[in-house]
Amino acid sequence: MALVLWTGALWGQEHVEEAAGGGIFTINVGLIFWTWILFLITLGILAWKVFPAISGGLEDRHAKIQAAIDDAKKARVDAEAMRAEHQAALDTARRESQDMIETARGAAEGLKKEILAEAKVQQVAILEDAKREIGVERDKLREDIRKEAVDIALAASERLLRTRLDADENRRLIGEYVSEI
Repeated sequence: MALVLWTGALWGQEHVEEAAGGGIFTINVGLIFWTWILFLITLGILAWKVFPAISGGLEDRHAKIQAAIDDAKKARVDAEAMRAEHQAALDTARRESQDMIETARGAAEGLKKEILAEAKVQQVAILEDAKREIGVERDKLREDIRKEAVDIALAASERLLRTRLDADENRRLIGEYVSEI
């Protein structure tokens, strides 16, 4: 209604009355003219001030979105490169640990062989010492037995000489004496 009053001030009072008194389906050329003029002015203001601001905002938003997409692509490429580096480092570490394990096994096997060889040498040395000691003890026992036998023979001879008996008596005494030993 305000628009109609304002239009009436420009056209004159008679046109306002026609516009106010007419129905919806009456055509008012003045009203149409001023509606188009106002529409074009509003469209001009929108095209001059609002559309460039909206367009600029959209372009800025588009640029930000594109920058975010580019950053995301770059981050994805960087992440793939880092994953590949980490995988390579992990593979290298696995190979190195396997090499270390194999080296340790080899060293342990060598040490085992060395210990076994040393144990065999010690075993042979202990056996040789034991044989030598047994030989020494055997020789000592033989010597002791010889000394005993000599002592027995001397004792038997002494008894024989003291008693001066005949040959049968000598044999009997020697047999007794030997059986006592």
